[in-house]
Amino acid sequence: MNVIVEAGGAPVKPGDSAEDTCICKGNWQLIIKEAAPLMDNQFVQESTGNIYTFWGVLHGSDDYYYVMSRDGKVQLLSCVGSIEEAGFRLLAR
Repeated sequence: MNVIVEAGGAPVKPGDSAEDTCICKGNWQLIIKEAAPLMDNQFVQESTGNIYTFWGVLHGSDDYYYVMSRDGKVQLLSCVGSIEEAGFRLLAR
């Protein structure tokens, strides 16, 4: 199961009630709504052909990040744009 964690905060699972777990800063709720269905899906990095798994969203002290995993390493993509705008393409579900 994927869990979304705000830095210094309690775990928040997709679908939790906003009243119970709200960390509603900026457009956090919209990012989670859009990202939740993509969790655990694989993406190809178009520039390298490498396959990554989308783990979830991280609320850092300076920004929100999409968390991509490959071979035990994590790559963070700023949520300022979409995963696709960062050069990743969703593979078949």
